[in-house]
Amino acid sequence: MAFKMETRTRRALLWGLLVASLGVNAFFVGATVTDFIRFRHAEDKGPRIIRTELRWLKDRLSPDAVKSIETQLDALKPDILVRLDRLKTLRAELNTLVAAPVPDKAAIDAHLRSIRLEVGAMQEQVQSRTFEALLNLPPDQRAALASDN
Repeated sequence: MAFKMETRTRRALLWGLLVASLGVNAFFVGATVTDFIRFRHAEDKGPRIIRTELRWLKDRLSPDAVKSIETQLDALKPDILVRLDRLKTLRAELNTLVAAPVPDKAAIDAHLRSIRLEVGAMQEQVQSRTFEALLNLPPDQRAALASDN
């Protein structure tokens, strides 16, 4: 015996499925477009740690001041890229250690410590150069940093 459904219920179910399908499609199209835009705009911006450091300055300082700081940070890019490669190597080694049948907790802790030290050194390097560049700006330009934007 076949399951019988009222025409009205069937129609409501089909409309519900159509709306759900459209919602899922819109989500995936939006995610794809967002990813494409992010990829396209990030291709020539340099390391993320430098972009992050500059992001908070862009709304507070003049474009010329931000450009001046960005120019001073450009000198760090080769060293930052070397550090990022070192971090990738450390993380790959960490993954190997963790995936071992009997993980060596001491070696894992040592690798985690090395990763934290490398990240900290990279962050210290970028922040120090940023604030050196900020201190080279005239006082009236630096005053904008005190406002709550």
